Formats: sequence, structure tokens, C-alpha cells
Amino acid sequence: MIKKTKSEKETQRRFADLVGIDFATTATKVARLKMAKGEMVLAGLDLLPAVDFGAPASRFELPRSIVSNYGCLSYTGRDAVARMVNTQLPADDDGLAEEKLRELLNVTEEYRVSARLVRRGRGRQDSSLLAAAIPSDDVRFMLNMFAAGAPAPASLEISGLSFISAFLHARGAECSESSVCLLEAGESISHFAFLDKGEVALVGKVPFGAKHLRSKLAEDLGVDDELAASILSDRSINISSSLSSVLDPFVKQLSISKDFIERHLGRRVSKIYVSGGLSLMASWSAEVGQMLQGEVVSWSPLENIECDPGLLAEGMSEQATRFSAAIGAAIGGFEA
Repeated sequence: MIKKTKSEKETQRRFADLVGIDFATTATKVARLKMAKGEMVLAGLDLLPAVDFGAPASRFELPRSIVSNYGCLSYTGRDAVARMVNTQLPADDDGLAEEKLRELLNVTEEYRVSARLVRRGRGRQDSSLLAAAIPSDDVRFMLNMFAAGAPAPASLEISGLSFISAFLHARGAECSESSVCLLEAGESISHFAFLDKGEVALVGKVPFGAKHLRSKLAEDLGVDDELAASILSDRSINISSSLSSVLDPFVKQLSISKDFIERHLGRRVSKIYVSGGLSLMASWSAEVGQMLQGEVVSWSPLENIECDPGLLAEGMSEQATRFSAAIGAAIGGFEA
């Protein structure tokens, strides 16, 4: 996570009211959260048009009802990197020099890098750090969208990490003594994370999403993309053969990671928690559970967040899973 330094007064204001903004492939997801008497409250939720990172950066405007003084940004980032790194750390040091971190992440000086210590090794054992790298051009692009006025960027992170904060706030208590897999599946990229007793043990990114399923279904059935999307959402139509063929490479990679974690930790990954737009397709979730031989659980990033039912537009509650990264970015800002 990349943060800007603020005065104590500014920090107090920031922690009282934050807007999380997730720049995704198909849309920009925005969630405004407030802290009221120690409780987290949803103050707004909105879907805005996607931002083209290939065009010159221009001022990003939010509806007045959802603007706060400070914003926590997240984005999918085709070239962004998130990885667990293992290395020796001096006894009195919790971090790594940027040069060393870039070496471990295999990125150039054109990347902004950051890391958080997850587990300190004992003796000669390596320590584990959750590390991230974002292209400097992407950082500048997003900061230029908020060069003046509110919200001022308070933090920036990869969506594949920010959604973990949303999960821990919603369901962290129920897996505090177990090992679980989190799977955030979007339009073209999916992120996964394995947690052990609430701590990140492994993270990864796979170039797979809803568009790959639609394309395969459209090819197999001879229909257009729009009809393929409707068929994917229809539980009465058996499309398991099409799903299996396109899911196989993706699930194979996930299965290898799952087997590695189970051997490393010496215990089973008990559940697979799914989120993101693709998780709204019941047929996809069921197929993933069958192929990974595990229990698949849906969850909402709005769990444990107070929300006035009249605040959300019709159908928005059902779409809440798409806001996991935006909500997680804001939660991470409160917890920083």
C-alpha cells in the first residue's frame, strides 16, 4: 500500500470518512464508509464507467453524495505484482530496502514497491512478507485523476490485496483457527489468496474471468456474447462441459497452490470463499467447488457494516460482491 503522510488533524478526519474507489475492467466501483461510535457505516455505493488507463489522465468526478475528503484507491493492474516473498531479515528490522524488494519481486526501478511483514523467521529461518509492486506510470495516472479537490488520495493498493481486508472484516472471525482460500473473480483477471489463521500465506493472480467463459460458451453454442452471459446465469441449463473445458487450466493452477499450502501447513484448506462479479454465476461456483473438491461459500463485503436499506438502489445489494475491493480499500484506510 502506498500512503501519503498527513498531519494528526488530517488523519483524524480521514479515519472518520473514507471513499474506496476500485478501478476495474468493466466499471469503477465506489463505496463510501464512515466510522460512527466505533461502528462502520455504509454511506454510499455506486457503479461508475470504467477508466481507460491508455488515455491521458483527466479529473475523476464522483457524485456529490459519495465524495469524502480522502479516498483509498485500488485497481486490478495488468502489470501490477503481488506476491509472498521469503528472505532473511535483521532482528531489529521489519522491512526491506526498495532495491532488495524489487529484486525479490523481479521488477525494475519503474515500479513502486511496498511490503508488510507477515511472519518473522526464527534463527536462520526466512521471514515472510506480503509484497506488492505497481508501475510508476499507473501510480502517476491515478494520482493525476485526483490532483486537486476532494477526495485526496490517501492510499493506493492492488485490488487483489484490498479485497482481503473486506473478507477479514466480514468473515475473519469464522476462520481465525483454520486455513481457507479466497477467490476474487472478475471480468478478465482473478485473484486468489490462501489464509492461515487470519494471516496471508499465499497470493496469486490468474488471467481468467467472465469473458473467457462467455467466449467459450458462445463458441460451443453458436450464440452471441449477450446470450452467452444470460445462459451462464441460468441455473436450469446444463453447461458443465463448456465450463469444465475452459476452467481446467485455471483450476489446475489453483489446485497446485492449494496442495502446496496444505503440505506446507500440514492441514486442509477447509473452505473456498468466492467473490467478484463471476461469483454471481451459480454454475461457475458449483463447478469450481466440484473441481477443487471443497466447499464453496459466497460472502458479502457489506457483512458487519451498518447499512440503511433505503440507501441502496434496487438490485445493488445483490451486486455487493463486486464491491469487495472498493470496500476493502476503505477498510484498510481505517485500519492503517
